[in-house]
Amino acid sequence: MPTVTYIGRSHVRRATDANMADWEQNRPVEVTSAWLDRFHPRLDSDNFRVEGWTKEDAEERTVDKGGDGVPDEGWSRKDISKWLAAYDIKPRGYATKTQLLELVDTVMSPDGVAETEELVAESQEEETQEGDDE
Repeated sequence: MPTVTYIGRSHVRRATDANMADWEQNRPVEVTSAWLDRFHPRLDSDNFRVEGWTKEDAEERTVDKGGDGVPDEGWSRKDISKWLAAYDIKPRGYATKTQLLELVDTVMSPDGVAETEELVAESQEEETQEGDDE
């Protein structure tokens, strides 16, 4: 669980959130990641020390909106790529999140079996060509 510690000059600082107690100097407070996702802009590094959470992690966090383990709009581009790699599918060059989600739709489509096999074959051919180039 992330921890926030007020390290400012005053002994007490007014709370960031109306539902919590005021900040006391050098007293660590455990908060949730969701709370930090919402209030991190108010916690400047001169007055607060945040441990166990980073802004980058919050931006990359994947949320499975369907709750089914299949990539959707809530997934990060990086996690969609990992999911596709598990099926031996690697897109050519750089692929946007939308393009990756289209590949996921192809893989999950019952009519897309032949297309999926073609994608796997293309990915393997590209890997073989890259290995020959080296």
